[in-house]
Amino acid sequence: MARGRRSRLRFVAEGVEGAAIMLGALSTWPVSKRWLDNWGARPADLGRAWPGDALVPPPQENHTRAIDIEAPAAEVWPWIAQFGMRKAGFYSYELLERVVGIPVENLEYIEPAMQSLDVGDEILLHPKAPGIPVGLLEPGSYVCFGKRDDADASTDTPRRSWSIYVEPMSASSCRLIVRSSIERVAGASVLARVAGRLEQPVDFVMEQRLLRTVKRLAEEAARNPLS
Repeated sequence: MARGRRSRLRFVAEGVEGAAIMLGALSTWPVSKRWLDNWGARPADLGRAWPGDALVPPPQENHTRAIDIEAPAAEVWPWIAQFGMRKAGFYSYELLERVVGIPVENLEYIEPAMQSLDVGDEILLHPKAPGIPVGLLEPGSYVCFGKRDDADASTDTPRRSWSIYVEPMSASSCRLIVRSSIERVAGASVLARVAGRLEQPVDFVMEQRLLRTVKRLAEEAARNPLS
């Protein structure tokens, strides 16, 4: 097996897990939404303003998902810096991503050549979709994807941001937070509203796996620093 990549068995097993969670989320979303929208988040996470929120005009809807990691924040950040297609991947369900045409390959090691990240860089989510620019960046702490100046944006298209935060808890632990902010647009079309409701459970499925994968990788690296 190539360095830092999934075995074929795990590749398939994780895909089956993802499909099962996706089916459950889609079929129960009207009921489960209130819990899964903010999976793993604490009241303090929900009650504060985050930097990426400023990329979206009010009123806005926010979803915050989080996980505790037993590894220093400085050792978690490199996994975030290399996030993205044509980089280290999305740390999520690779099989499901390939099914929808995303030729991603998730790496399970830190690649020094992929650590460069600057405001204005674009992260690709799909080969046929435009990239999402880095709107705000504090290396070691957060990266927020979204446009800082949306003056020319269509008024019936919700503006949004998507951000990853690494928050230290102690010298040897931190919290990893994923937060999305979506503009509430009055008079949005029925199609836009339906698409938005379908996106929400899909976002949950992929984001919870991202959080769990980074937790696993960072904690394994912290336990085995020389491996």
